[in-house]
Amino acid sequence: MNQHSKPVKLILDTDMGNDIDDALALAMIHSLEARGECQLLGVMLSKDNPYAPMMVDAINTFYQRGDVPIGMVEKGVTPEDGKFNKAVIELKDDTGNLLFPTTHQKDQYQPAVPLLRRLLAESEDQSVVVIPIGFSTNLHQLFDTPADAYSPLTGIELFEKKVSHVSMMAGCFNEENPAHHREFNIVQDLEASTRFIADCPRPIYFTGWEVGASIKHPVRSILNDYQWTEHHPVVEGYKRYIEMPYDRQTWDLTAVLFATRQNRNYFTIHGPGKVTVDDIGRTLFDANAQGQHYILSVTPAQCDIIREVQVELSSQPILR
Repeated sequence: MNQHSKPVKLILDTDMGNDIDDALALAMIHSLEARGECQLLGVMLSKDNPYAPMMVDAINTFYQRGDVPIGMVEKGVTPEDGKFNKAVIELKDDTGNLLFPTTHQKDQYQPAVPLLRRLLAESEDQSVVVIPIGFSTNLHQLFDTPADAYSPLTGIELFEKKVSHVSMMAGCFNEENPAHHREFNIVQDLEASTRFIADCPRPIYFTGWEVGASIKHPVRSILNDYQWTEHHPVVEGYKRYIEMPYDRQTWDLTAVLFATRQNRNYFTIHGPGKVTVDDIGRTLFDANAQGQHYILSVTPAQCDIIREVQVELSSQPILR
């Protein structure tokens, strides 16, 4: 990073537990923060399950940042436990102590929308990069909030004033697929996705399904690159998500990488233009329409570089 650059201020919004790439993405953020490249202001959960914020808490605590505020969605989607959150949280050592303790108690996480309002109100104008790698539920609800003790602005006004741009893992823009794949993060809360993308007052950079699908996280890294610690919450989650061994797509990692290292030319940027979501959840990009939306793509050479960078960052030892 340029020695004169300021750390990028981030707010992560994740559906932790629905896929293991969320956990890898959060590990990347902690490694980037240790390098002085970013500052994680807070993590919002869009998965409406009590173990989702606990998994985030366990990872934050493992990386010695248990004080990072965590906000929990209200009236969210995908309430099931998932394949690894609960299992990892409940792991114990030979003496009966939790392997991955949390800083906060279960069910004591604050609501996401008031936390979003506070974090944005406390930030400098146009200084925050928001990274939605789950559903748009919290952001949709934020836009509807009125003035309060944190700010005299409405939610959408506050977002416009404080946010620089959005790096969003959502949609599918694969030109070879004319049917336009109905991407998971879009369709699970279709109303929220449609509203957020249509009304967002700041630029959105989309890392679509096809980007992360073309860059797989190698299982060799999970097996070999975490030897610096006996137990790692992300490794334990990875082993439980799908039967080992497997290489997993890195959808959410690409959104984090672009948000923190936008000027490294890892990705090809298309736009500006306008993304619309149709009534069944397909995402359509019109490069000829006026708008603040950008689509990212990757060449095979870029894929190779991004894969190695993501592997290095997600497995980086804690800098003590």
